[in-house]
Amino acid sequence: MSLLQKLPPSPPGRTGWPWTEETSPNRYATPPASGQWPKLSIVCPSFRQGRFIEETLRSVLLQNYPALEFIVIDGGSDDETVPILKKYAPWLAHWESEPDRGQSHALNKGFARATGELFGWINSDDYYLPGAFAAIAACYRPGRRELFFGDYDVRVSEEPALRRVRLLPAFAFQVRVGGRILPSHATFWPRLVHQPFNESLQFIMDTDLFKRLGCAGVKPRHVPQSISVFREHAAAKTATLDQVASREMHAWFDAIPWYYKPLHRLSRALDRLRQLCRKP
Repeated sequence: MSLLQKLPPSPPGRTGWPWTEETSPNRYATPPASGQWPKLSIVCPSFRQGRFIEETLRSVLLQNYPALEFIVIDGGSDDETVPILKKYAPWLAHWESEPDRGQSHALNKGFARATGELFGWINSDDYYLPGAFAAIAACYRPGRRELFFGDYDVRVSEEPALRRVRLLPAFAFQVRVGGRILPSHATFWPRLVHQPFNESLQFIMDTDLFKRLGCAGVKPRHVPQSISVFREHAAAKTATLDQVASREMHAWFDAIPWYYKPLHRLSRALDRLRQLCRKP
């Protein structure tokens, strides 16, 4: 059943996806090869992103996915976040707003509540594109240990233009050695392989998790469709914590086994070569 007419009306002047458009419920009329659409748990960690979070919420809900569990963990925001969460509360499996120990802690709190077969994570300043969940869930097969990742778009603040980022399929060794950085906002994994996030990390908790999953035998699978929009803006963590990110990446690289390091460099060189050989 269509959700667009049931959700709160869009703010004045907001049109298009996900304000006045939705993924058609008919997209799910034919179940995938597994026989049914898997229950999908999406966790959204949030802190002081009230300017963008409504777009994030609507991009999840207006997928019209038939087996959705949507959990929002806010770190006690003092902006417009809480009023927006209250407005959408009837469509959320759980939401809370209280101080936490950072993004990794918020993610662990959220996934501890998740009961789906398939997990995904979206930050409160990014958002999903139409048909994202259908594309990912159609690839899922119960019992398989696969890490699904798609392409994504980049948007600068609230500018309308989107820039497509087309990713290459990843070899399993690339994820294991940290030679391939998968986009957290366009990556999904089965519940049966999930591991807690490292709460000592502020920035590369996604790279760390996906590397650990790779080391546990989870194989990456590329879905050649743009799944989400990564937003670049002045208040984003990627802009404000660049020194923290650099420090964490260097410490993480120094800590990996010595025999991973040449494979890490090989992975990067291999991708550069593949990009050069890729057709425009």
